[in-house]
Amino acid sequence: MSPARVTGAGPCARGQRAPLPPVVWAGCNRIGEGPVLDTVQDPVKDYDAIVIGSGVSGLTAAIVAAQGGLDVLVIEKAKVFGGTTAYSGGVAWIPNNHLMHRAGLEDSREKAETYLRAVLGNYYDEAKIDAFLEYGPKMLEHMEATTELEFLVAPTPDYEPDKPCAYHSRGVLVREFDGTKLGDHLKLLRQPLDTLTVLGGMQVAGADITPLRTAFQSGASFAYTTKTVLRYARQKVTHGRATRLVSGNALAGRLLKSALDAGVTLWNDCPALELLKSGDRVTGVRVRRAGRELALTARRAVVLASGGFGANEERRKEFMPNPAHHRSIQPAENVGDGATMGESAGGTLVRDNPMNAIFIPISEHRGADGRMQRFPHIMIDRYMPGSIAVNQAGERFVNEGLSYQHYVTTMHAEGMDRSFLIGDRTFLRRYGMGLVRPFPYRIGKWLKNGYLTEGRTIEDLAGKLGIDPARLKATVERFNGMARKGADDDFGRGADAHSRFRGDQTVKPNPSLAPLETGPFYSITLYPGDLSSVAGLDTDARARVLGQDGRPMQGLYAVGLDMNSMTKGMYPAGGSSLGPGLTFGYIAGLDIAALP
Repeated sequence: MSPARVTGAGPCARGQRAPLPPVVWAGCNRIGEGPVLDTVQDPVKDYDAIVIGSGVSGLTAAIVAAQGGLDVLVIEKAKVFGGTTAYSGGVAWIPNNHLMHRAGLEDSREKAETYLRAVLGNYYDEAKIDAFLEYGPKMLEHMEATTELEFLVAPTPDYEPDKPCAYHSRGVLVREFDGTKLGDHLKLLRQPLDTLTVLGGMQVAGADITPLRTAFQSGASFAYTTKTVLRYARQKVTHGRATRLVSGNALAGRLLKSALDAGVTLWNDCPALELLKSGDRVTGVRVRRAGRELALTARRAVVLASGGFGANEERRKEFMPNPAHHRSIQPAENVGDGATMGESAGGTLVRDNPMNAIFIPISEHRGADGRMQRFPHIMIDRYMPGSIAVNQAGERFVNEGLSYQHYVTTMHAEGMDRSFLIGDRTFLRRYGMGLVRPFPYRIGKWLKNGYLTEGRTIEDLAGKLGIDPARLKATVERFNGMARKGADDDFGRGADAHSRFRGDQTVKPNPSLAPLETGPFYSITLYPGDLSSVAGLDTDARARVLGQDGRPMQGLYAVGLDMNSMTKGMYPAGGSSLGPGLTFGYIAGLDIAALP
């Protein structure tokens, strides 16, 4: 069977699309030389396809290829599976999907395309976006029908709400997952970021936040919190960790279970060293496993899905703005192995994106044990009423309620190496600030270790932050006046769909605004950082790596963060990295299964 071709344009100039081949079930339910059934002494060395990396895109490609009857190996450099996906929020942006339609939400491919054209402008990638909009909804239906993946509609608005055809609910959130379904493999699933858990590992979903925060304010919230904490305590005693998986950890867990069910072979603690070639064709990969170097053959293809280079200091210097002050929360293993091997084999690492990461403000604290704790400010604190963000001059510089991408790119544009999130006591005790949890958690240790700064008055706080007291006082007084009337005349916070959605819906008239007036006053420092890099290898719309001559290389695919961002690093909505990751993993799996 010859490989299908993904072609076409937008609604104004759409060509014929040759559909990718349908998945054919392999009819097997085996666990091969997997992470528990170890066969290091006599490993199989020949496979139809080898996937390097175990995040969302790599596991999706492996699952779909295995469903098509192929013998598939996933190799993972880390001792655990899940990659950056296990740290993520677990939302995948898939416009015009069946879950939206089932919920009565009106979307279309043409509307999504119009929105993306408005957001991306000259960076609109016709071929890739055409493939994404065509196969994203198909992927979602297929994966829900044939794997452990289950999703629900995430009501988050798109991140550029002023653009034509911006909408909401295009993201889908993976449902929580019972990790005990993984059996002994649960211990090989990467844990979520500890800074985003509570009580030493309890995972917190979006639906948990309000009842946990208001546990001592209502009987219903107290009952919910008690039940949730007791359930976690039982899981901790029985399994040594939370087994109720949510957000990105649930997505990684569901994909791992699906890969095992599909008969994918999984090797952990197995770094890839180099790609093997015969002439112009990639034929396999050399790896290190249990102290031995092995040459593995991939009869059809190798898929690069190693997860980007956020943990690579040299790559950050090349690709990130203001690298001396840039932080990343990517796993330590994510140093760009896929990009390095792909370039060495003849591929091209794209270096002209307008943005090279999913940017996010990060606060950090080094503990007494020397370990750095980094908190990504994805949601909650900076969006909530009763807070502002200021620069080192003590002035607001951004609509605090817009996306994390917007927040940090504004810092970049203004040459800022830090900013300050400021709130009053009411704000701190109600919502928390980064690592500082809301009431009833105590704040003393955070004041003592310097993560949290306290001032009796705004002027006192300014002095401790090195900000001109008069200027910060003027900033707060101006903001308070606008907050009391419910309209931010300076930056429009709460006037747009996103900041209103992210705010506290119990606060009227503007859920994003409240004055800072109840001392003491508090601040934490936010640095520019990223959730992941997104600059990757140049590919076509079938995820085939392109050589320096612009032609597809034989036997080599790149997906996820090893594939250059479909949106060139721009970020139209929450989940617009995971959504393409799933979709192009699906496309690659189908395409490899169709190879002769």
